[in-house]
Amino acid sequence: MMLKNIIMLFGQTYFSFPLNPLYWLVLILITLQYRRLQQNEKRLLGRGRHLLWEQVLASVLFGLVGGLIAGVILFVLGINLMEIGIIYVWPLALILAFVHPRYLCFAYAGGLVGAVAAIVQMLSGVLPFGPDSFLKGIHGIHVPGLIALIGTLHFAESILIALSGHLHPSPAYIKTDHGVVGAFVLQRFWPLPLVGIIAEVIPKATAETLAGTPMPDWWPLFASKIIVEAGFTLAYFIFPIVAGLGFGDLAVSTSPREKAKRSALHLGLYSLLVILLAFIANGHPALTLLAALFVPLGHELIIQLGIKRELEGEPKFKAPAYGVKVLDLFADSAAKAAGMLPGDIITNINGIPIENFFAFQAVLRSTWRPLQVLVERGGQSRLLIIDCQHDPGIIVVPDRFTTVYMQIKQVRFWEALQQKIKNLLKRNRFFRR
Repeated sequence: MMLKNIIMLFGQTYFSFPLNPLYWLVLILITLQYRRLQQNEKRLLGRGRHLLWEQVLASVLFGLVGGLIAGVILFVLGINLMEIGIIYVWPLALILAFVHPRYLCFAYAGGLVGAVAAIVQMLSGVLPFGPDSFLKGIHGIHVPGLIALIGTLHFAESILIALSGHLHPSPAYIKTDHGVVGAFVLQRFWPLPLVGIIAEVIPKATAETLAGTPMPDWWPLFASKIIVEAGFTLAYFIFPIVAGLGFGDLAVSTSPREKAKRSALHLGLYSLLVILLAFIANGHPALTLLAALFVPLGHELIIQLGIKRELEGEPKFKAPAYGVKVLDLFADSAAKAAGMLPGDIITNINGIPIENFFAFQAVLRSTWRPLQVLVERGGQSRLLIIDCQHDPGIIVVPDRFTTVYMQIKQVRFWEALQQKIKNLLKRNRFFRR
């Protein structure tokens, strides 16, 4: 009976997300992000590779799954959101995002706030605390609860990446040590409806009049640090909240699906380790600082290693010695309908040899339709008849003569901060003149 009541209470709160204006605000922001990505595709490819409504719908559906998973975990952990220093984490996250958008992630701001709070708590006998001082607020942060929240959100993100991180990849031309090669930009966003918990001290007489749901004796796993005086009790209230998660990565030496699976695995292991460290810190406060420091450092490590491995590996889509390799195809293209696949090498069109990228473009502009295309696939030649009036919808791998490409650099915090400061100083000089 108790379990049934708990499930009903959770379900009623979770499925009330359509009534939350913040959910729709997050969804609008996500839609704008996908629209920006579509505009980038138009600049490179001439038109958008994916339909906007398909990307938004996929984000909503998978976001419901991720939100349910994260919501259940947060509910079981019983983290009091009023004690984990969100009012400090958000402003710091926005400041870090100013250095580089990648640092908007809570792993950085949350880890730093948690580390500072752990130091302040260790020095509580030395530092002066006023009743409403900044240090007093920092001192009251439940750092293990904050770490557990970060781990939970990243665990949900790892599942979403595994399920949908490979969907709607954007073809791109990337400059690497191997030259300009074909790649895929993986960019996904999800709106997550969640169930949050806050704890309040109320008189016992008031608690007896409330129709609350009894909870098991072991709950919450992360108990509130609020001191309850005689005649009062601690009551927990749940309410719907919203979070937005984002995933960005690059597939150069692997396919989008392989890259998403690998990223999901690494992030999942990281998140489980973060949650484990939160439990350890909750039972052993002396280890709280180490646990908090691991959150941003561990996150940065898996990102840097992932980028390094991807850029230094053998590119999956590089120009062949002869012909042009197919990087991707538009979903509604005549080439895809004719049976062409990514990885095919086009060697001849309508009897005209195709030596390189520019020869391919020149032939498409001048030859007749339908196209008789000879491709190599798995060491065998195949003839495809592409019945189209205009663009066959083929996106090919660039060669060394390509002049339009992106150059990816590994972002390091101090380098990004120095560059941002230099740019601000340059602007300041410009306005003074």
